[in-house]
Amino acid sequence: MASAMYKTILVPLDGSGLAELAAVHAAELSRLASARLVFVRVVPSGKEVRRAADYLFRVNQEAHYEGLRTDGMVKKGDPAEQIVLAAADTGANMIVLSSHGRTGISRQVFGSVAEAVVRMAPCPVMVVKAPPVPPDEERRQTA
Repeated sequence: MASAMYKTILVPLDGSGLAELAAVHAAELSRLASARLVFVRVVPSGKEVRRAADYLFRVNQEAHYEGLRTDGMVKKGDPAEQIVLAAADTGANMIVLSSHGRTGISRQVFGSVAEAVVRMAPCPVMVVKAPPVPPDEERRQTA
């Protein structure tokens, strides 16, 4: 059943470990459904396109070594908008992305890309939540 539902899974990556954790979940879904993974990296300007393309090349190589079918693309602009456009352009049946789990003022200032993608996406979205931060680590981060 899963193989009929998911043929293309879009995986937005921002270079963070958390985004790569979402890619691990997407890879497992890809294996179960024999789906193609499409990695997308959104950058704010043209200056960062080359570095983003190099990063996606490495990610694609690692996925190929694991026997996965993948593609990659770099988009410029607003992350949420470009992710949704990439999903539509590739015919993605699912988007798997991470959430940084910001709350309070930092969420108001930075917004939530994951929340915006969930609202606008043309397909189901799986949000991989940040693992809990141990209390002593959280104190160090805010100090």
